[in-house]
Amino acid sequence: MTLIVKSKINITKGFDTWQAMVKSQETKLQELGIKFLFAGTEKDNPNQLHAIMMFPSMEALQAFGGDEELTKIRRQAGAVIESGVMTPISGDYFANYPNAHIKH
Repeated sequence: MTLIVKSKINITKGFDTWQAMVKSQETKLQELGIKFLFAGTEKDNPNQLHAIMMFPSMEALQAFGGDEELTKIRRQAGAVIESGVMTPISGDYFANYPNAHIKH
């Protein structure tokens, strides 16, 4: 069962640092089956990151949260782990209506 999860977390070293960390962990994220559908900061608060992520299962979500090495890497990139909130979304949703917007 695929899970869509909305996450919110404080970051202290800027979006570019956080994004570079995510890209550096691409192999680990692929191993866990995790995909980012969206990630960005609030317009008036660059320290408040919001992301929409897709996990292949609840076990993958738990593995992500329990991965001590990844948690350490996230902290080094400025993620304030204790501020993070992960909210699973119900199976009733639609995406990219009417068209997808992708920043390249």
